[in-house]
Amino acid sequence: MLVTTAVILPLAFAAPELLLAFGPMIFGYPHLIASYRFTPELKCFGLFLAMTLLAVVLHLTKFGLPLPFGVWQIVVATLTLLIVRRGSWVSGFLAVGGCALMVKLAWMEPLVFVGGSLLLHNWVAFFYWIKVSRNSARRSAAMLWTFVFLLIHVLVLTGQLDSWIPVREGSVHFVGNIQNTAWMLASWSNEALVWYRFLVLYVFGLSVHYFVWLRAIPESRKVSEHPSSFRFIAEELRASLGKRILIFTLLLCAGGIILWLISMPLGAQVYFEIAILHGSLELMFLLPRKKS
Repeated sequence: MLVTTAVILPLAFAAPELLLAFGPMIFGYPHLIASYRFTPELKCFGLFLAMTLLAVVLHLTKFGLPLPFGVWQIVVATLTLLIVRRGSWVSGFLAVGGCALMVKLAWMEPLVFVGGSLLLHNWVAFFYWIKVSRNSARRSAAMLWTFVFLLIHVLVLTGQLDSWIPVREGSVHFVGNIQNTAWMLASWSNEALVWYRFLVLYVFGLSVHYFVWLRAIPESRKVSEHPSSFRFIAEELRASLGKRILIFTLLLCAGGIILWLISMPLGAQVYFEIAILHGSLELMFLLPRKKS
């Protein structure tokens, strides 16, 4: 984690467009699969995949309903939780209430909703890291790095690291169309400096949360203290998912990456549509579970 942070943070300031382009393309779909696997209801992995496909279909067709970005994904995530936790009235009540609040925000302030969702979603991986750690030492490490993650956010937001922001001819320098993303993350501000700070936090958090889902969480769930080999991880994945679902999952990942290579804009659109659902599911399954 130390090496990852030391490499990613300077790169987030110097070349955020590279992290935003290649991070999701390489690690995006594998981290979606990891997040589905490591929710408490692992046995429902197949259901998660099916509901993902449903969300994509609903978003593409829309059935003539002009709903804001992310609403279909929030509704499908809520429906997924209600199916999985049929006997938990607490989860059901909180999920429906949370769904209503998020849909209202998406409807009234769509840009604030999208920007806030993208930034806050990166934090969820740290909560799962703490939650699934098998012993106190690993849980303490997860809590320590969560604090470091928070500290970096404070330093960036308060301008303590502004000297790292590239400046050309007296103004903040954006490469290509990355300024549009930066503005979307902080659309409430008119200052380019503020946009760049939020851009740095987003691409840094996005890259680090890939590491948390793909490396830190699997390591923290193990009984053994020894690092896992690639072969061990592959065998564990096959054993937990089953051969058919594993093959189907790998084909979906391969298809998503091929789509990126064929058309970068289309690949990005499809991936981030699915990522909204993934973030909604992460939040939903953090809700407390209590049998009626």
